[in-house]
Amino acid sequence: MRVSVLGGTGGLGFAVALRLAKAGVEVVIGSRQAEKAVKAATQILTILGDARVYGRVNHEAVEGCDVVFFTIPYEAVDEIARSVAPSLQQGCLAVSCIVSMSENGVSSAEFLASRLPSWARVVAALHTVSASALIDVDKPLNMDTFIFGDNSEDKKTVARLLSVVEGLRPVDGGPLKNSRYGEAFTRFLMGVNKRYGVGNAGIRVTGLADEAVWKRWGR
Repeated sequence: MRVSVLGGTGGLGFAVALRLAKAGVEVVIGSRQAEKAVKAATQILTILGDARVYGRVNHEAVEGCDVVFFTIPYEAVDEIARSVAPSLQQGCLAVSCIVSMSENGVSSAEFLASRLPSWARVVAALHTVSASALIDVDKPLNMDTFIFGDNSEDKKTVARLLSVVEGLRPVDGGPLKNSRYGEAFTRFLMGVNKRYGVGNAGIRVTGLADEAVWKRWGR
């Protein structure tokens, strides 16, 4: 599987690319500036020593990719989505990790979907997983991430992909419209981080056995 991470030069995007590359996934980092994408890919190679990771300008980064992670600011959704839309592989999965800092009536994932081709399938994930936790590749996360989407098979694909991150449990969060709650949780956790002077507060669903989580995804 070939995966693109748009916004892969930023905190969350870089950490996602790093974790996936560590697990052996082929990753293409995308940025509006090719040199920044190449620099991020080089940093990952320096950290891991050996990985299939590359840097490209956004519209080139998505070419031939089965899954495209959008780890970009909400304010850049319209511009970036429109710029990469012609280069997206037919039927690719778009994973929205986008969080708006204000409530806009619809979730960021729904807004992203409205800016992509009608055939693009959108799933939302990783809202409540901090970059500072992800980037420590030698430490298991012990966190859950909710997976939101309208197609069960699409959610399963994303869940299985994210399962390569040690200690991360993908929990079915229901339809795509529910991703607004994931964004709300993120804003809440930012406040928790600030009040307690930490940077990696996350969510873990208690009373939910690992077996039940993985059975949901057919693993």
